[in-house]
Amino acid sequence: MVRSRRLWIGVIGLLLCVIVTLSSGLIDLDREPHFLVQRARVLSVDDSELSPDPFVDGLFIGRQTIEIEILSGDHVGQRFRIVNTMSRFHNHHATENMELLVSIMEGEIGVVGHVDVFGHSRATFLYIFIGLFLLMLLIVGRKKGLYSAISLVFTLVMVVFFMIPLILRGHNPVLFAVLTAGLTTVFAIFMVSDISPKSIAAIGGTLVGVASAGVVSILAGRFAHISGMHLEHAEELIFHAQQGAQIQIPHLLSAGVIIAALGAVMDVGMSISSAVFEIREANPKMETKKLYKSGMNIGGDIMGTMSNTLILAFAGTSITVIAIIAIYQLPYLQFINLNLLAIEIVQGLSASIGLILTVPVTAFLAALLASNNKVTGKSPGF
Repeated sequence: MVRSRRLWIGVIGLLLCVIVTLSSGLIDLDREPHFLVQRARVLSVDDSELSPDPFVDGLFIGRQTIEIEILSGDHVGQRFRIVNTMSRFHNHHATENMELLVSIMEGEIGVVGHVDVFGHSRATFLYIFIGLFLLMLLIVGRKKGLYSAISLVFTLVMVVFFMIPLILRGHNPVLFAVLTAGLTTVFAIFMVSDISPKSIAAIGGTLVGVASAGVVSILAGRFAHISGMHLEHAEELIFHAQQGAQIQIPHLLSAGVIIAALGAVMDVGMSISSAVFEIREANPKMETKKLYKSGMNIGGDIMGTMSNTLILAFAGTSITVIAIIAIYQLPYLQFINLNLLAIEIVQGLSASIGLILTVPVTAFLAALLASNNKVTGKSPGF
C-alpha cells in the first residue's frame, strides 16, 4: 500500500515536471542562436606571449596561439588556428588535448567567419559529479536516497521552469516563491515519508516557516529602505526581461529568502515531527502537552545549529564582499549602513526567523496529530 502510494506520488510529480518544463518557454528548439557554440579539442599551444599573473596565483595573462579541431556541429573535423586572449576576467587557459568551447561566427552560408574561445568544456565533469552525488545518495540512503533524489529533481524543475519564467513574465515573485515552496514541500515530504499524520505536521510547520520568512523579509526590506535594485545583477535582469515584462524587482529579495530557507526549514519540520511521533510510539500514554514540550525541547536543539547554517550560507555567498569591506576598514557608521551588509542581514535573519517559527508550529501540530493517532507504528495513511 505504501509503495503504491509513493508510486502514484512519483507519477504525479513526473507529469507535473513535464507539463511545467514544456510550458515554461525556456526550452525552444527552434530558437536561432546569435552565434554557434561548439566543442573543440586543442591540438597545439604556443605560450610564448603568456606570463603568470603577478597578483593572482594560478592565473596567466597575455595571449596564446592555439590550434583547435571542432568536435561538434556542422563544422566537425575542421581545424583553425586562433588567438586566445586572456585577462583576469576572461581567463580560459588552454593546454594540449584539452576540450574547450568555441564560438563560431558564420559569414556566408556554411562558411566560418571567426572563431574564438568561449570557455572551458565542463559538461562531462559536471555529469560525472552529479552522478557521483546520486550514487552516494543511493548507496547510503537506499530507498530513502532514491526518494530524496526524485524530490531534488522535482524541486529544481519547479524553481527553474515554474517560478523563474513566471517572475520574468511580471508575476509577483513572493506569491510564486511561496507556491513553489508549497508544492515542493508537499511532494518532497510525501515522497520521503509517505502520506501520514507525521507528514501533515511537517508540511504545516514548513509552510508556516517559509511564509513567515517571506513576510519578515518584506517588512524588514521596507523599514531598512532596501530596494531590489541593490541586488546583484538586478539592472541586467531588467535589461534582458522577456518582451518588456515589468519584473517586480523589489520582491526578488523576499522570493530568494523563501527559496533559500526552504531546505533548512523543511529539515527542521520533518525532524521535529518524526521525533514527536517516535516519542508517542515509545510512550502511547503521553499527554499532548508533554508531547508538545518534548517537541519544543528537540526543536530548540535543532534550531541553534540550523540558524548558524542559514547565516553562514548567506555569508558564504558574499565572502568577496566581506573581504573588500575588511580591506577598506570603513568607519563604523558607514559600515553598518552599507546596502550590501543590510541585504545580507535581512536575508539571513529573515530566514532564521522563519526557521524559529517552524519549531512551535510543527511541535504543536505533531503533538496534536500524534495524540489523535491511535496507530502510531507504521505511519498510517488517511
